[in-house]
Amino acid sequence: MREKRRKHLPKFPEKITGVILIFCLILAWLCVVLIYDIYVSRKESADMKTGSAEEQIELELVYAYQNPQWNSAIENVVREFEEAYPNISISYEVNYEDSVYEDILTKRIARGELGDIVQLKTPEAYAASGLLGEITDEVASLVSSVYTYDGSVYGVGAVESTWGVLYNRTLFEEYGLEEPETYDDFLEICQTLSDNGATPIGIGGSDLWHMEFWVNHFFHTDILTVDADWLKKCSTGETAWTNEEAEVMMGHLYDLCAQGYVNTSWLSTTDTSLSYMMSEGEVALIYTGPWTATAIQQLNPEMDLGWFYVPDESGIIYATDNLDTFWSVTAECAGDEEKYEAAMTFLSWFYSDDAYTELCEASGTFPLTGVQTDYEEGSVLEDAWEAFQAADERVSVYIGNEDTPEDFEKNMLELVQQIMNGDCSVEEGLQQIQKVWNRSEAGGAS
Repeated sequence: MREKRRKHLPKFPEKITGVILIFCLILAWLCVVLIYDIYVSRKESADMKTGSAEEQIELELVYAYQNPQWNSAIENVVREFEEAYPNISISYEVNYEDSVYEDILTKRIARGELGDIVQLKTPEAYAASGLLGEITDEVASLVSSVYTYDGSVYGVGAVESTWGVLYNRTLFEEYGLEEPETYDDFLEICQTLSDNGATPIGIGGSDLWHMEFWVNHFFHTDILTVDADWLKKCSTGETAWTNEEAEVMMGHLYDLCAQGYVNTSWLSTTDTSLSYMMSEGEVALIYTGPWTATAIQQLNPEMDLGWFYVPDESGIIYATDNLDTFWSVTAECAGDEEKYEAAMTFLSWFYSDDAYTELCEASGTFPLTGVQTDYEEGSVLEDAWEAFQAADERVSVYIGNEDTPEDFEKNMLELVQQIMNGDCSVEEGLQQIQKVWNRSEAGGAS
C-alpha cells in the first residue's frame, strides 16, 4: 500500500511571523478605534436630537400675552420643540398686565431678567443699549422681515398680522346691512344697529393695550394720510398733537362714545370678555384681529362671523400691516456658546414648515416665510387674508414704533380714555398729549 504523501507549507522565519502578527494586531486596534469613533460621533449627534446627553441646556423665553390664541400657539411650539430636543428646556411665563408690554420689559431689565429669547416690538433701542446679541445669517435668511441695527440683524419677524372688524353676519342680514364702502356707511351701520336695540361696538378699555386698535386706525386714516412722516416730524416740532389732523382723529374717537355706539361698560371691560359678549349677541362688532374669531366660535359654534376693514371718508381701505413682533436674543444668551446655539436651534425650529404653518393657523396670523398656509375655506382668517391682499394700502407705521419716544404710548392711551369718556374735551386732551410727548422726548414722562 502506497503511503500518502503529506503536503507541507513552507516554513517562514520566526521574525517574519512576528511582524505579521504585530501588523494584524495594529490593524485590529485601528478598526476598533474607528468603529468606536463612529459610534461616539453618532451618539453625540443623536444626543442633541434625543436628549440622551446628561447636560441640560435651559433657555428662558420672554414673550407678550397678546391673546389666548397666541399664548396657546407659543406653548404648543415650545412643547413640540422640547419633545424633539429633550436636552433643551425652555421656561416661560405669561407676561400680561393692564399696561403695554414695554412696561413689563422695563421691569425685567431692571431686575436683570430679560431672558434668552425675547419678543420685541422695536429691537433698535435694546440693540443700541447693548442688551441684544446678533441673529445668525442662517436664521435671518428664513424670514422676509428682519430688524437691523448698525448693519447687523438683531431681530427676526415672528409673524405678520392685521387688525380689522369682526362682525355678526346674522345681525347684518336681519337688518339688511352690508359691509361699508365709506366711513359714513360705517356710521350708518352703527346707527341702524343702535336703533334696533343692539350695541354696535364692543371696546375692552380695561386692557390699555386694546385701545391701540381704534387709536391706530384713526391715526392711519386721519393723520398719516396728511403726512406719512408725521411721527418723525413731531420730534422736530414740524407737527404737533394740537394740529388740526390730530383733532380730527380724536374727534372720531370721541364721537363713537358720544353717539352711544360703544358698550357703556367699555372702561371696565377686558379684551377677553369681548369674545363672550359677542358670542352672546351683546355687541355686534369688535375692532380686533382675526384670531378673536376662534375664541368667539368656541363659545358659540353657531355664530356666523364676517370681517371687514373700516374705510376712510373717501372710501380708501388702509389695512393695518403689523410687522412689530420680532424674536431677538439677549446679549447674555449670545455670550454663552451653548445657550446661543440652542437659541438658534429653537428659532430654526420655530420657522420650520410644519411648526410655523401650525402656529400661523392657530394664532390667526400670516406667515413671513415661503410656507403656503392653507386657511380653512370660508373661515374668518381666509376672509381677513383676502381683504388684506385686496386693500388699497397697507400701513405698518403705528403709535408706539421706533419714532415714538419711550413711555409716550401708555400715557397717551390713558389720556385717550379720558377724552372718549368725556372727562376732558378733545382740545384739552390733545394739549395734555402734546405735553406728554414733550416730556417723553426729554426722557421724563410720568
